[in-house]
Amino acid sequence: MKYVLDTSVIIKGLIKPRRKKADNIRIEQFKAYKTASAIIDDVYSGAIDMYIPTVAVIEISAVASRLTGSKAVGISTANFVESLAAEVIGEKTILAECIAVAAETKASGFDVVFITCAKIFGLLLITDDRGMYDAAIKIGVKAELLRDMSDKGI
Repeated sequence: MKYVLDTSVIIKGLIKPRRKKADNIRIEQFKAYKTASAIIDDVYSGAIDMYIPTVAVIEISAVASRLTGSKAVGISTANFVESLAAEVIGEKTILAECIAVAAETKASGFDVVFITCAKIFGLLLITDDRGMYDAAIKIGVKAELLRDMSDKGI
């Protein structure tokens, strides 16, 4: 299986939720963590080939650092994710298509890069970002929302 994984999925699979309050938000966070962790485990074992754009590695570093308060964790997490990827796609190679997808979807630049990777390679995009999901579906890119996968698996 080959997928484009959004950083929302990667981060949720690698960093356990820190919310202490026992409420519905915590339940949903742990549900997403469980599903995303299973996906990352499948990437690690080789059952899933993960395709990500270069910007994903950068964003992983920023988000992991912010969530943990540690620059070292951000860098090591980004390096780990890069090592797991079947391919890290350079934005220059997909630039022309990114411009077209951006004009059509009017989505954010980051979202466009992930959507374009899935579109060009004909892969399923897995995200937990509703806006990215909606933009992908709008232009015919196959996509799944992580929160919807919790109950049905991949």
